[in-house]
Amino acid sequence: MEETATARVAGVAQVFDLHALKEFAPERRVRKMLFKTDQLWSEIACYEPGQSTVMHQHPREEEAIYVLEGRAHMSIDGQEVVVDAGSIVKFPRSVLHDVRNLGPDRCVIMFIKVNPKVLRDG
Repeated sequence: MEETATARVAGVAQVFDLHALKEFAPERRVRKMLFKTDQLWSEIACYEPGQSTVMHQHPREEEAIYVLEGRAHMSIDGQEVVVDAGSIVKFPRSVLHDVRNLGPDRCVIMFIKVNPKVLRDG
């Protein structure tokens, strides 16, 4: 389930209320695209307890993940990392990683990375 979020426009800026965009589903995490421009890409993902994103990697892009709510458990390049709400974790390209909500509460993350098209074309 993925949809594009609506932003409030303020001149040339787009303002996203991340708390208002949160949405959960009992069967799997909910992802919402915030924006995907020629240069940047960002989404939020909302996890009920026990939900996760499978281990994967991005061959060309570094990634930063901000935990908006709850606690995210991640395996990043084989290292177990626990990231609490209000914290951000950044890691290099080509690193295997996952996101898991192992706690009793909901977890919401936002990630941002460079659009891979920029890296391919640049």
